[in-house]
Amino acid sequence: MAGIYVHIPFCKQACIYCDFHFSTNTASQQELVDSLITEIGLQKEYLGGKTIDTIYFGGGTPSLLTEQQLNGILHTINDHLDVSPHAEVTLEANPDDLSVEKLRSLKSSGVNRLSIGVQSFQNDLLRWMNRSHDSDQATACVKHAQDVGIENISIDLIFGMPGQTDEMFRQDLERAIETGVQHIAAYSLTVEER
Repeated sequence: MAGIYVHIPFCKQACIYCDFHFSTNTASQQELVDSLITEIGLQKEYLGGKTIDTIYFGGGTPSLLTEQQLNGILHTINDHLDVSPHAEVTLEANPDDLSVEKLRSLKSSGVNRLSIGVQSFQNDLLRWMNRSHDSDQATACVKHAQDVGIENISIDLIFGMPGQTDEMFRQDLERAIETGVQHIAAYSLTVEER
């Protein structure tokens, strides 16, 4: 099984817990996309003809890509590599990026799995994390994704935050289960040196 990971290192704002490489300056986003497209062409022999079963857009916030940018990357992958017609194409997204129009665009581009960074359904904790969405947006975006026909959805949750009780996390888990998503990824907040 072969897969491709595409890192999109741009975010609208910095979340206080994030330890990944990202930039809140999106001025070079198109330049990065152009470079990715070039690199895919240069590396087309790297996998030795293996069939691609998964394509994963992580970040950062890949849901900041425009429809044209996402399609450009996906078309290049499909033009240069052997992609299974049943490949899982995942895009990490923030709830506030997922309007119904954006979701339709993602689905028409070939995205068939979403990994949504909900992190919590507790508005106080979302504010503490400096997230750009609230609890209602998180719930609504999952429903909208289901309504447009995206049937494979994962929700990320964080536990172990200052001020978060076991009961609060239990409520987050219950709310996530109520959405009917296929997968819940729960991550412990880890504090690194500095």
